[in-house]
Amino acid sequence: MSENKIHIYRYQPILADTVIYWSLTFVLFFASMIGLLEEQGRINLFSIVTFFIFLFFFYLGTRRKLILTQEQIKVNAVLKKNEYTIDISKIKKVLVGKYGFTLVTNQHERSYLMLPSSKTNFIHHLEESAQLSCMVNGYKK
Repeated sequence: MSENKIHIYRYQPILADTVIYWSLTFVLFFASMIGLLEEQGRINLFSIVTFFIFLFFFYLGTRRKLILTQEQIKVNAVLKKNEYTIDISKIKKVLVGKYGFTLVTNQHERSYLMLPSSKTNFIHHLEESAQLSCMVNGYKK
């Protein structure tokens, strides 16, 4: 990896968590639209409040990021208390799937979903890291 280079990638957690989070988020959007239709198109306080709550949760859901540096991967989650870092030297195995990848360390096994282009770039930059001592296995399209 090039000197002092920081790479930022957007991710989603495992599929079950992603589906639950985004389903509940869009329930707020539909509730605001239903409230709007109940008043025959007139804007009411319920619709405005639920729409702003939807926007807030939408923002939180899109701020999940993996920040790849030379020595570690910092994971930004929806809540600050769930953020953590993974030292690249402590990664024992990298398993790549069609829609994401799994990082295996001694303590945890963490899976991430990404767009195919982001996943390919992340794996490429991770392989370039001098700290990575394991092989990358799996689907690499």
